[in-house]
Order: sequence, then C-alpha cells, then structure tokens
Amino acid sequence: MATAKIRKTPGICNGAACIGRTQIPVWQLVALRAQGCSDANLLSDYPQLTRDDLKAVHTYYAQNTEEIDAAIAAEHSES
Repeated sequence: MATAKIRKTPGICNGAACIGRTQIPVWQLVALRAQGCSDANLLSDYPQLTRDDLKAVHTYYAQNTEEIDAAIAAEHSES
C-alpha cells in the first residue's frame, strides 16, 4: 500500500504527515507540485526521495485532500 510510506509522528514536523523515513511533509511536496514543480524536479531537489515516495504522496493527498489543503493554508497564513 503506497500510503504505508506516509507517517505522522508526534514531535516531528508538528505531527504532519511525512514521508516515513524523512522529515519532509506531504503538504510541502503537494504545495510545490501546485506551484508547477515536476516530479523530476522534486526528485532532483530531494535526492532522498524515490518515485514510489512521490506516488505515496499523491495517493495520500487524494485520500486526505482536506487535511493537506488545511496544512498548506495554515503554512501560508503563518508566512
């Protein structure tokens, strides 16, 4: 299951959904995609990620759109 790669850990990234073995939040990758960043660019910018990780992000977002959109909105309101 692709979303098994996504974890929420208290104390890590404020408990946000992240790629399991990293501290890269799903919302951050989704926001970058929305700004026009391609998967190839994401893989280049985040060499610790794999294509399977990005598939897990897309799957998680499709299943948890409201959660991720709220996290993106909260991040933008803080900046």
